[in-house]
Amino acid sequence: MAKIQNPLLLTLYSKYVDQILSNTASIEDANQRLRDLGREIGSQVYLTTDIVDKTKETVSTREDVAKLMDVIFKSLFNKKPSNVDMKTARGSVRVTDKDCLWCQDVHLEGMRGFGYCEIFSGILEAILEFKGVESKVFQEMCRATGAEVCTWNVRLVW
Repeated sequence: MAKIQNPLLLTLYSKYVDQILSNTASIEDANQRLRDLGREIGSQVYLTTDIVDKTKETVSTREDVAKLMDVIFKSLFNKKPSNVDMKTARGSVRVTDKDCLWCQDVHLEGMRGFGYCEIFSGILEAILEFKGVESKVFQEMCRATGAEVCTWNVRLVW
């Protein structure tokens, strides 16, 4: 289990997730609102961390995207993702984290399809956009809703 470094951040995030869930009519809408929040945060993350300095100016291959995922995880979470898969993702890059920071100790039932950690999808989309990559990122699996790991699919539009 990841060590909670900033319980205030996670408390604020869970409050925001609760607010979104209470103000939306569908899981899809809630997921999109979390991705939108992540996109807003992602711009600031990119501009205020060492991600800019530790990556190429432009990203042009799936291998570059995979390397970028390692840098993002290291910069934000001080660790590598559990897995970055390009082989089974068919044109995408699948990123897995078995000790996800966002949903640690969160257990939701009856929320099939809800990506509790969708904020990270938006953060990834924003950073990729800065690198010149058009993408659609979404959470495929979430520990908060019963999966063993959190997995994001980075679907690239070249």
